[in-house]
Amino acid sequence: MNASTIVMVRPLSFCSNPETSGSNSFQNTSSVESQSEIVARAQLEFDRFQNVLTDHGIKILKFEELAGQNTPDALFPNNWFCKLPDGRVFLFPMFAPNRRREFRQDVIDALEAKEVIDLRSYGERGLYLEGTGSLIFDHDFKIAYACLAPRTSPELLTVFSEQSGYRIVSFESVDKNGQQIYHTNVMMALGKKNVIINIESIRNPSELALLTKTFAETGKAIVDITHEQMENFDGNMLLLQNQNGVKFWICSTRAHDSLKTEQREQLSQEGKILHASLNTIETYGGGGARCLMGEVF
Repeated sequence: MNASTIVMVRPLSFCSNPETSGSNSFQNTSSVESQSEIVARAQLEFDRFQNVLTDHGIKILKFEELAGQNTPDALFPNNWFCKLPDGRVFLFPMFAPNRRREFRQDVIDALEAKEVIDLRSYGERGLYLEGTGSLIFDHDFKIAYACLAPRTSPELLTVFSEQSGYRIVSFESVDKNGQQIYHTNVMMALGKKNVIINIESIRNPSELALLTKTFAETGKAIVDITHEQMENFDGNMLLLQNQNGVKFWICSTRAHDSLKTEQREQLSQEGKILHASLNTIETYGGGGARCLMGEVF
């Protein structure tokens, strides 16, 4: 099941967020550029990326970051909410204090939720779960995959499972330096036929065995990406469909170019690969194409 509508938030104060850099090894905190230069380049990338999607019939509910809020990661709305295919909307507790200011009632209203389930109060107890950054959904089988990290609390995974009805498959994932991967959606992306995943990042044999068993049971062929490909955001992809039901894998140009020829061919059998350059956003934000899109079913 793939969304054909997404929420996107155009950035106004984008920069490398000092409150998230400690747990995000993908994020570059050093720059000789001014913030105004970084914002201008990020806005240009955002606009071009958005145009690629709309040109292919994907509907976008577009918002602009609220001025004066100092929310440098507001362009990543998928972390604070998710809408399930049954119409329920979940609101999630965010790890960084400045990211908690990203919650917006106008966005929630636009989602036309059947029910809103607010988990944000768990953040007061130091429990965090960052939307579809933390959770990779297989809606057809009601499974949510999650790699454990400071932004993805095991206790809150249990709460989400109980309230959503989704079975949790959790595991630990680390980068080439042994640091925990901060979000599941930078090491894994899921389609109906394929799962893009960094196998070498999962060091626990029993966790890997459960994952591969679950993928086999749900008809997913594994597209195994390396640590280097993960660092180029090959795991940060999303399968969408347009208003006519035509499917597309969405990624950045950096991710597209890092894929092997045979990997591109395999993924293209499920959906055409659409891409645009997101170098500034990926470098300073530590998140790529998937992070820019909040699915609306």
